[in-house]
Amino acid sequence: MIKTNHHTHTYLCGHAQGMPRDYIQLAIKANYKEIGISDHGPLFKEWTFRMSMDEFYNLYLPDIQLAQIDYSDKITIYKGLEIEYHPKYNNHYERLLKDLDYLILGQHVLITPYGFYDIYKNMTKELINLYKNEVIAAMKTGYFKILAHPEIFLFGYRKWNSFTESISREIIKVAAETNVLLEINANGIRRGKILDKNNIETYIYPRNEFLQLVNEYPQAKVIIGEDNHAFKHVDDKACYQARKYANDLNITPQIYLFE
Repeated sequence: MIKTNHHTHTYLCGHAQGMPRDYIQLAIKANYKEIGISDHGPLFKEWTFRMSMDEFYNLYLPDIQLAQIDYSDKITIYKGLEIEYHPKYNNHYERLLKDLDYLILGQHVLITPYGFYDIYKNMTKELINLYKNEVIAAMKTGYFKILAHPEIFLFGYRKWNSFTESISREIIKVAAETNVLLEINANGIRRGKILDKNNIETYIYPRNEFLQLVNEYPQAKVIIGEDNHAFKHVDDKACYQARKYANDLNITPQIYLFE
């Protein structure tokens, strides 16, 4: 089994531990072939709880670059960030990509007329439509390689019905058209399970119903993201469950970031 991971956080995001080098060393010990470091990127000035631009340039990038020098003979290392999308920040994404190999789209909040809205809270149909529109607009920019936990909108709206199916189909269709990888997120697996509409166990995310639709779009591609926030997450049980989950759904994830 070839092991890779491209979704890795550090202490700079405010809710994880370690620096890039720590995860790279752990991945080498676990015989990974490839790792991408993709902590939450600097974006909104109001978000002082995440990495700053100074930290990005003076701590984050140098740590990855030095690790690339030290360990390039043992593992392939990519520089990335996970970040939200809003069209008025297009220049910012272009600036970041000058120093990075890839961006992950992780739409954890929505910008509404009333301010930021956390998608882990209760989601209405209006908010889900806003999520879908922002995600689709982001994928069409070409800035993003991976869409993290694409069905995260179901966290705060757990019903599966014609509405959520339609939203999911639109997201999957555009991901296929834009060659954006849809993520099976191992951190969702760490959160546990619920029952789907057929009383079959599914993870809160990834969701059975969403991923079953992926097979209807031949051009859609999937990748497993460990979404590691702690050293114990590297190569843990959830990572193996994610691979088994994909296999059970007859999905073959992409292994390497650039294929």
